[in-house]
Amino acid sequence: MSRNLAFSNAVGRFGLGCGAIDLPAVDDPRGYVRAQLDLPLTAFEAKLMSSSDQLQALMQRRQIARQRREAMADAGSGGAKVKQGGAMEDGAMAMAPRAEPSMSGGMMENEGESQVTLGPVTKNPDELIAWLRLAATTKAPLQERLFLHWSNHFTVSTGKGKGSLTAGAFQREAIRPFILGRFHDMAKAAILHPSMLYYLDNTASTGPESRVGRIKKSGLNENLGREVLELHTLGVDGGYRQADVTALASVLTGWTVDLKPHSDTFGKVVFRERQHQPGPKTILGKRYAEAGADEFLAVLTDLARHPSTARYVTRRMARAFVSEKASDSLQKSLAKAFKDSDGDLKAVTAALVQSDEAWTADPVKLRPPMEFLAATGRILGQAPVKPSPNASLLAMGQPFLAAPSPKGWAEEDDAWVTSDGIKSRIDWAQQCATLNGDHVDIRKLVDDRIGSYFSDETRRVIRQGESPEQALALLLLSPEFQRR
Repeated sequence: MSRNLAFSNAVGRFGLGCGAIDLPAVDDPRGYVRAQLDLPLTAFEAKLMSSSDQLQALMQRRQIARQRREAMADAGSGGAKVKQGGAMEDGAMAMAPRAEPSMSGGMMENEGESQVTLGPVTKNPDELIAWLRLAATTKAPLQERLFLHWSNHFTVSTGKGKGSLTAGAFQREAIRPFILGRFHDMAKAAILHPSMLYYLDNTASTGPESRVGRIKKSGLNENLGREVLELHTLGVDGGYRQADVTALASVLTGWTVDLKPHSDTFGKVVFRERQHQPGPKTILGKRYAEAGADEFLAVLTDLARHPSTARYVTRRMARAFVSEKASDSLQKSLAKAFKDSDGDLKAVTAALVQSDEAWTADPVKLRPPMEFLAATGRILGQAPVKPSPNASLLAMGQPFLAAPSPKGWAEEDDAWVTSDGIKSRIDWAQQCATLNGDHVDIRKLVDDRIGSYFSDETRRVIRQGESPEQALALLLLSPEFQRR
């Protein structure tokens, strides 16, 4: 039984690796992938908090922490008496217990004012575990590949401020609903999401000539305007200039997050006219009249339809799914699908799936650690929750929701080929196999029809494993399993 390249690309290039659930792809690889475009979008089984709920909980915790400090100060100055057991008299609030560190939206909640227990926050299921469980069993792995790709295109990170708390919610709210929708709609949802506004400092950007700017002598922050042009739409070679960055930053002023506790929009994105830079703006040679919140929507519509956006977005997609050496003809066909469909990402993905190049090109891209864990879950039939996925990703150089810059994670074919990275993969595979080797009969699996994912030589080596654990480790470290 020789290796089936079409099957390998169906479940590797367009999926998350092979498992028993992927057997239909053996007989009809292209049909298996195409059919996934028509399946309903999958959703997490676990109940995860929305971004607005997370921000509200954060502010509530800060309020409790502030009240606790005030109560302690009153007690220390004699302004309140401490009852036995720690309760405060004279109307002061009882001291809240100290929270254990917990994961919430990808951020470890153990800093300063956040060390106060609120049930809904500390009980929030881990975003990473929830996704790995979905990835291990979904019948639409292509959707999860798209989810990872577009989450990397519109990158936010847990390494910065309040946006850290909502990074997981960002992916669920701004990316997942639109992976087979319009690029314009995804861009709008992503750019105007609390995580993005915090991550790229737009909440600190104020029009110098706005009402607030004249009083506080505040100024523009160009981070979001620059990345919208360079990373989200046109691309670095898309024809924009510094004046366009400044103008777009002016357009974006006023977009912020409402953190007023008693507001109807508490925890949500709002537009505040008093912070918005007044007057017309010119971007890419087009003049936009002053229109408040509608200014950015008008600009984004034009950016989403710009030829440079079609080229850049689809070029990045071709290189991410196929190879950094994807042909010009493939890139042009995807750009044409983008333009002809007005940015319909389902149509663009269909064009990619229908491309012969996507099926005949050898798998050359080393899986990022996140996909390595997902592919392992696929082969096991359940999420690899031991060893700790968060610690494992950190060790392998791809900490969860913590890309090193707004560019996202590297997408070059051998981006993850480093001495430390390979060693950590080997260590993780051995540990994972020790903890999970009894979950699946690896020798039987590679002798079954799904074994055509591997070469004859790889199957021979796996069969020679002295134990189920060793056989699984050999499979996880095989060339076929490591590359897609």
